[in-house]
Amino acid sequence: MAGSGPERRALRRLPDALISQIAAGEVVERPSSVVKELVENALDAGAVRIEIELENGGRDLISVADDGSGIAAGDARLALERHATSKIASFEDLLEVATLGFRGEALASIAAVSRCELLTARSAGDGHRLVVEGGRLAVEEPVSRPRGTTVTVESLFYNVPARKQFLKRPATELRHALTVVQGYALARPDVTFVLRHAPDAESAGRELLRAQATGVDAAGRLNRIAQLFGEDLVNHLTPLPEARREQGISGFVGDRETTKGRRLFLFVNGRLLRDRAVLAIYYKAVRDLMKGDRPPALFLFLDVPPESVDVNVHPQKAEVRFRDAALMGRIGSALRRGLEAAKGEEPAPLREPIGPAAPPAWTGVGEVREAPAAPAWAEELAARYGGAGTGPTGKLAEVAYRPEPATRVPLSGKGRESLRLIGQYKGTMILLEGPEALFVVDQHVAHERILYERFRRSLKRQDAVSQTLLVPRMLELSAAENAALAECSSGLARCGYAVRTLSGGSAAITAIPAVLPDKEAESLVLRIATRVAAGDELPSEDEALADYLLTQLAASRACRAAVKMHQALSAEKMESLIAELFACEHPYTCPHGRPVVLELTDRDLERRFKRR
Repeated sequence: MAGSGPERRALRRLPDALISQIAAGEVVERPSSVVKELVENALDAGAVRIEIELENGGRDLISVADDGSGIAAGDARLALERHATSKIASFEDLLEVATLGFRGEALASIAAVSRCELLTARSAGDGHRLVVEGGRLAVEEPVSRPRGTTVTVESLFYNVPARKQFLKRPATELRHALTVVQGYALARPDVTFVLRHAPDAESAGRELLRAQATGVDAAGRLNRIAQLFGEDLVNHLTPLPEARREQGISGFVGDRETTKGRRLFLFVNGRLLRDRAVLAIYYKAVRDLMKGDRPPALFLFLDVPPESVDVNVHPQKAEVRFRDAALMGRIGSALRRGLEAAKGEEPAPLREPIGPAAPPAWTGVGEVREAPAAPAWAEELAARYGGAGTGPTGKLAEVAYRPEPATRVPLSGKGRESLRLIGQYKGTMILLEGPEALFVVDQHVAHERILYERFRRSLKRQDAVSQTLLVPRMLELSAAENAALAECSSGLARCGYAVRTLSGGSAAITAIPAVLPDKEAESLVLRIATRVAAGDELPSEDEALADYLLTQLAASRACRAAVKMHQALSAEKMESLIAELFACEHPYTCPHGRPVVLELTDRDLERRFKRR
């Protein structure tokens, strides 16, 4: 019949093989997912040394070898079946998970979409080998090997071509795998991690990451951070308060120097997470104490009772839910204390005032009202603390505001009538009166938008003019950040950079865009490398990549050059800034996505005053 939908199929039970492939999608998304699951199994098995081998970014081969407890021969086949685990046995166990893995589906999911070999032994010489292809057991035999387990995964997604086409370039997949290993190396400084990579089966593997075991105390964690990120970063870190360690809150925050990069790491009971609630607390503390949007480095380790955290809320176990509501307050307090210490500032002692505070004088329409004569206690207070006299009017302080003369500001044909300039609020916001609304403009982000569009046009016209440096600028990077920089190399070259990766986790900048100062050019490369290593996805096409980096260049240059908050502007400067803002292509948001203009309509204001 015309207009009828497709014929509905009868309900049927899916084949086990198809169920396994669907379930694998929740666990195995890319090679780094395989690395994550296998490293977690190795740590749960008590390994003190874990070696990872990758080929072609992990697309062709992933091998994870450990010296843990191994799997008994009788349990080896069971380990490759779904939901077979020794880590939980009841619902109550699920509420108190103390291991990294617990669902018992990782090995089965990996084996369902690859050619997988499991080599394991509970004691030296007494091993067992299984080979599974696409979820089907192909080989099972005894072997001799040292105590521990090696899992080798070849041809990931060979039997699921639709999923394989969504894999990124080998360099991108390698960077994701390095990020995973780096995270667990930070979480477990008592374990040695080694990662090698080869572009193909014929090439020798190159060691990209080596972190020797240290201790799990504060000194050991700092040593591990130095192994991964270099000594320079460690010199800019401040430990969180000792008093909070008994409550399971420890770690380090960076000073202002570390805001150049994006190194934010959160661990809960040894599990690397990206918990938005905790990071939101940190961002707020940074805004309140450092008056900036770029957060310093953070390495936060939470060790809490397993029953106080729910790890079963995310398929990849990347998020958790805290059952202790008061924990967030304790975390916030520790972070604030750490940031204050990192700034090198001690809170000023408070002194009890003697007598009531003097009311401020009000300046209205250009005239100052005389305050009453100062009481005797005020003169005594000024004399005691060495203050100046209260003045002829007897005021301890004077609040004065003389509004700028009202002038019209044209909006360059953007469809609105001209606005009237009211003035500036606290040297931060520009107030404009419209026919039916009040407009509040953030002067810093407004100027940032203006400069961003100006710099972007300039950079495009320059066509990647480079300035060769007499002395290269050196960067200390982690293995994941170095891999991120290698991904960006072609795009950076089109923007005027020349960057070389060196041994030992360093990189050298030998040329920079001619429009950027040396230090700013170096900071921008570090910021891009750390952001990409933290998870920002890069465009795959070279043209789009160059455009992305061009945007980052212009945004960074604009942010640093823009007029700052709490900076007084003359009426003429405010008029010029507003006129140029509304001549921009996108006047209502800054390059980072923050709003530039807030509109409060007459209707909104009347509603707030309960006139409607």
